[in-house]
Amino acid sequence: MVFGNQSEPTDDERRDDRNHSLPGRSGGLGRRSFLTAAAAAVGAPLLARGGRAAQGSGGRRRIEIDSTGSAAVNYEFTATGAVEPVRGDAEGNDTVAENGDGTQTATGAVGSWGRDTYTFQGRITSFSPTSGDFEVRVDGTRVDPGAVAKGKTVQSLPAASDVLGGGDGYPDAVPQSAATTVVSTLSELESALNSASSGDVVYVAPDASINVPDRELTIPAGVTLASNRGIDGAEGGEIRADEVYGEGPLHTEHQVRITGLRVTGSIDEYVEYDRPVHSGVVVKGRGCEIDNVEVSGFSYSGVKLLHSARIHHSYIHTNAMDGLGYGIVCIGGGSTLVEYNRFNLNRHSVANEGTAGYEVRYNHFGEDAIAYQVGTHRPGGATLEIHHNTFVPTKHLNSGEDPESHVSIRGVPDDIADIHHNWFHNPKKPAPGRGTESIIQPHSNEFKNLNFDTNHYGPKRPSDPTIGCPR
Repeated sequence: MVFGNQSEPTDDERRDDRNHSLPGRSGGLGRRSFLTAAAAAVGAPLLARGGRAAQGSGGRRRIEIDSTGSAAVNYEFTATGAVEPVRGDAEGNDTVAENGDGTQTATGAVGSWGRDTYTFQGRITSFSPTSGDFEVRVDGTRVDPGAVAKGKTVQSLPAASDVLGGGDGYPDAVPQSAATTVVSTLSELESALNSASSGDVVYVAPDASINVPDRELTIPAGVTLASNRGIDGAEGGEIRADEVYGEGPLHTEHQVRITGLRVTGSIDEYVEYDRPVHSGVVVKGRGCEIDNVEVSGFSYSGVKLLHSARIHHSYIHTNAMDGLGYGIVCIGGGSTLVEYNRFNLNRHSVANEGTAGYEVRYNHFGEDAIAYQVGTHRPGGATLEIHHNTFVPTKHLNSGEDPESHVSIRGVPDDIADIHHNWFHNPKKPAPGRGTESIIQPHSNEFKNLNFDTNHYGPKRPSDPTIGCPR
């Protein structure tokens, strides 16, 4: 399969693609509280809620079913219009059947800490089951499955543009009153994590700055490690690693949430390659969520993913060592979701080591960059979806060239790299090979398994408000 467009639709032309939906509202409620809050919210028909789906009859919505436990979740839902699985997620264990009345029913199973994703038209008229070890999101907003079945969704959350990068106004911040244990020192933190069990909230005190110089701390399965970033303008408690030790200070088991913290390494500027190296958070379990955090100063990666995870509403910056220096590096998993974050001064803000897959959407890449901001190593990854992002930096600090590339797909993805609705400040339209265009595929003289359309090039603000990250 070979894709590649040398010219693109104008801003007024709409994309109707089965893999993507609209930029909409985001945020969400905590894993343990969203069902209650969503059920109490004032609902509205799913199709009535903003974005591309409301702009034309061809618009599609997006529904995601995320397992949050070790057992498979069997599900079924019916929509009034067409339902299609998103490649890379819902594959091999799902069916979509036409019902003879214009509706379609999807039936599937999502495995341990996995995700199935579909696009649909119209509205959802039924969904089952209505509870269990799973979460449902419609266009990125976490909703009550029972409310989905009634054609309703959460309406009380702020617009994603209000909380891009997290911090002040973030709707899912965890208050100290939710804590099982509050810690202020390394010994207290280590003791709390060693004794914590699933459902516990280990809370780093707002004024704490805990140095972890000589050990790796593991967050047990199902535990939340939290602080107060964004509550009344707070920066959040800090876990820092002033020295390099092992892979880095924080490691996760399954279904861990890290939220409201600052995780800080020792780098505060662009530095030459050196060893040893470390990462801020190493995700070793499935079903993990990292949100509303500030991660900076690590030589290997701010966040190192051995499994798929969801990383959202965070500020990830100054992971700035030459040769490594990743904001997020995906080593394992096929369905990592990176959304509503701010990135700046990373060598590469989002990358994989050549085999993993990811979706990068609704992010802002700030003006300082060492090299390309999003990409992949060879052989090329699985499914790469890069859409509705704003890429500001045109100058690469490692080369001094201006303009330089924003996205580099090194190798050929097994499925596709699908790149659309992005605002690239680099005015040069995509080209294969190793050039300085906005999108490149360095090891190929023609685009292979790469599609791009409905992007905007150059620093002038696009007239289409659906292009780029929320603003």
